Amino acid sequence: IVVLRPPLGPRRLVLRRAGLKPLADTVALSAKLECLLKPSLRALLRMETLIDRAIAAHGIGSALVPPKVPELWEQLTTCPQTKRLDIEVVNSFYAGNDDDRLDWSRPVHGVLIDFKGDSMQVGMLLQRLAERGDQYVMIAGSSPAFNGAWHFTAVSDFEHPAEQGSIPWRRMRVWTRVNFVCSTTAAGEPALTPRDAFDPGNKHAGAKPITPEFRLSSIICTGGLMPHTLCATVVADGGPMAKVLEKHFELGSRFVAIGHGLDVFVACGSVERSMVAGLQAAAFPTQRQLLEVNGMRRSGEAVCTDGQLVTASHWSPSTVEALLSAAGFPPNVGEVTSMRVGSRSTQETVCSLDVSVLPGMEGSTYYAPEATKGTPLTAVFVDDVADPTEVFAIISHLRARQMSFMLVSHSAGGDTRRTVTTETVFGNPMYPLRDCCCVLPTTPADVARRSNAVFDSFFVAGGQCPYALQHDPAVIAIMDGAAIAAPVCHGAEAMHGSKWLTSEQPLRFTAYYGCWVSFRYCLDRFQRMKPGETMRDGALFSGNAPNSTVALAA
Repeated sequence: IVVLRPPLGPRRLVLRRAGLKPLADTVALSAKLECLLKPSLRALLRMETLIDRAIAAHGIGSALVPPKVPELWEQLTTCPQTKRLDIEVVNSFYAGNDDDRLDWSRPVHGVLIDFKGDSMQVGMLLQRLAERGDQYVMIAGSSPAFNGAWHFTAVSDFEHPAEQGSIPWRRMRVWTRVNFVCSTTAAGEPALTPRDAFDPGNKHAGAKPITPEFRLSSIICTGGLMPHTLCATVVADGGPMAKVLEKHFELGSRFVAIGHGLDVFVACGSVERSMVAGLQAAAFPTQRQLLEVNGMRRSGEAVCTDGQLVTASHWSPSTVEALLSAAGFPPNVGEVTSMRVGSRSTQETVCSLDVSVLPGMEGSTYYAPEATKGTPLTAVFVDDVADPTEVFAIISHLRARQMSFMLVSHSAGGDTRRTVTTETVFGNPMYPLRDCCCVLPTTPADVARRSNAVFDSFFVAGGQCPYALQHDPAVIAIMDGAAIAAPVCHGAEAMHGSKWLTSEQPLRFTAYYGCWVSFRYCLDRFQRMKPGETMRDGALFSGNAPNSTVALAA
C-alpha cells in the first residue's frame, strides 16, 4: 500500500502488484483483505470505485457517442469543416462532509450545487474551505442516483471569460458529491435530508428540520448557468430549496453569491417581493436591471457586504481574496492540505466546427448565392460561451434557406473582428450537440452599427453570451431597427432596454424559466411554457430551450 503525493496535491491510495496497474483499478479486494485495512483506507477504496462509476455513467473519456436525438449531432460531426480535437481534462473530486462526520456545534458551510457550474469558482472555493479545515457540505435539490450522487462543472466555459482568463485554470472539471438534499418534513417544515436517507419516492423520509441548532452558518452560490438551473427546478414556485434558503435567511445565516449566483437568492421570497429586497449587492457587471427591478441597491464596488449578504459581481484576480475574506474564509497560514478524494485525467474528443470556413462565409458574414451586397441581413447575436446547439441550428437554418446573415458580438471599442467560441457540453446524453463546439468569426456590434449593413431581423443565441450583450448601446440600436426578433433560451436577456421589452410594445415572449427574476418588470408578458416550446406574438418569436431552436428558426 503506497500513498502518493502527485504534483497536483491530492493524497491518493494506490495498491500495486509488481508490474501491474493499481490493484483498486483492476480487481476487487477480497473481503478478507479489506477487513484488515483501517476504516479510512476501506472508505478510500470504495470512493475510488464510486469515482470510476461516475465517470463511466456519463461516458466521459470514452469514444464519441451520439446523443439520444442524433440528427443535429450527425450534421455537425460529419461536416467537412469539423475537426476532432483530442484534449486532456483533469477531473477533481470533492466529497464534502456527510452528516455522520459533522459537528453541528461548530460552523458548517453549505455550497449549492448542480450540473454545469463554473469549474474555476467551484474548485478554488472548495480548495480554500479544505485548506482552512472548515466543515462544508454540498447542498442540492436532488440526488442523482444513477451516478453515485455526483454533479460536475463545465470545462473552461467561464462565467466572465475576460476576467477569469488570466487565472491558470484550463481544462479542469470539478465533481462534487451531494451531502444533503433540500426537502421538507411531513409537517411542511424546511429541512435537509442526508444523501443516504434521501428517497425520491418519499421526499419526507429522513428529513431533518432547520432549527437554530441545525442550520448552515453560510450558504454559498457560485455563478455560471448552474444557478438558473436551480431557479427553474428547485427554487421556483416555493420549491424545497427556496424554503430552506428562506428559513436560513430568517435565522441569520450568511449568504454568499458570485455573479449569477445572486439570482438564486433574488428568486426566493414571493413573486411580488424578493427575499433580499432592500439590500445592496454587487451584481454581474452587465446586469444593470436585475437589482433595480427586484428592489435592491447596486453597489459601486465589485465586492459588497450588506448585513448577512456578501456578493461579488464576478470572479477575477482582483475580487477572489476580497470576496473570500468578506465571507469569512481568509487564507489559512498553516499547512496546506487537500480534501479532494480523487483525481483522474481523461482523454476526451471534442468536435469543433470553424464557421469561418463554411462555404459562402466572408469574414463574419454569410452571403446567399442569389443575394446582392447591400440587401438586408439577419443579425445573429453570439458571444463567448454561447449555446452550441442554438448557434448551429440558427446558422444551419439560415444557410439552408439562403438567407444572408452577419454574426455580431458585443462592442469592442476598436477591434473590427473578434473570434468567439461556444460552450462545450460534456457527458449529457440528452443534449443535442454533446461534446461539440463552434468557433465563430464575429463583427463587434459597434463596428456593425457603423458599417453599411442593414438588418431587418435578428436572432439571439442563449447560453452565457446574452450577458456579454446586455445594455450594449450598439446591440440595442440594431435590435430597435429590426422588424423581426427571435431570441432563444437565455437570449431574451440581451433585449433589456430594447423596444421589444418596453411597455409601449407589450409583446408576449418566452425564455428559459431559470432567469425569470430579470423580467420581474414585465412578468405579465413572460410566458412560462414547457421546455422546448416556442411562441409568437406579432413579430416577436421566442423559444425557451436549446431543443426549441430548430422549430423557432423554422
